[in-house]
Amino acid sequence: MKTMRYLLCLLVALVSVPALSVSASDATNDSTILLKLNQFYVVYTSPMAPYVDKENRLMVPLRSLSNLLSADVTYNANSKTAVISRKNDGDTSGKPSIIKMTIGSKKVEINGVSSEMDTLPVLYKGSMFVPLSMISTSFNIDTDWDQHKRIVTLSVDPAYLPSGVVSDELHFLSDKLNTDIRPLKASVTTQTNSSGINLTNVKLTAVNEGKSAVLNGQLYLHFYVQDSNFHFIDISTISGEIETSETFTVKTAPYTILSDTLQYILVGAYNN
Repeated sequence: MKTMRYLLCLLVALVSVPALSVSASDATNDSTILLKLNQFYVVYTSPMAPYVDKENRLMVPLRSLSNLLSADVTYNANSKTAVISRKNDGDTSGKPSIIKMTIGSKKVEINGVSSEMDTLPVLYKGSMFVPLSMISTSFNIDTDWDQHKRIVTLSVDPAYLPSGVVSDELHFLSDKLNTDIRPLKASVTTQTNSSGINLTNVKLTAVNEGKSAVLNGQLYLHFYVQDSNFHFIDISTISGEIETSETFTVKTAPYTILSDTLQYILVGAYNN
């Protein structure tokens, strides 16, 4: 099913909106995983994971999404208007599509033609959140809605993905992908160390949806992190067996993720 408008109408309140809780020493962002980009689950996007708004529209932070989709964005702080441009997937004309949206306004302009959205772009912690449907439709990105798993998948030409992800997807990890393991939710905690540096730790909960148990040493989770540098973290320390339908958790600590420059975290599950 490729029609995003119909897709997001099905995205009902069963999908929880991430909640942000703050204490004196740390901040934790708990979220249900709602979005995939090709074979990669979108675990986190700064400053908050994708969420469903009151209009049942999947909202995504424009800065992180534009980085993931290789789109160009300019933002006018005075008018609170963003202009997003990107060459459409499969378009050989060489001309980019251009979207113009304003915080707090339902008006959207696509290639100079104005129309109205049924939800509002919002500003949160200095980041503009926009409806994913408008981005995917305008840029001709194939989209699939899995009603049972309640997850949206964007199918993007690998040429548009970050270089490290492309390399892994096309050459190194494609034959090792484990489609039985599905990340469900993430808890992203920011803490300040003794040197005053803000660090992020991710606790990821996943489930084995396969027909057989996964043994210790057979699986690892491959985290892609875009902070001040693009790097990856492999988590393979899963003890014991993971039975069918069983959930398990992994943590990125003690690996270093820099909070202040963090843009996004993706994850894929692979066989050893």
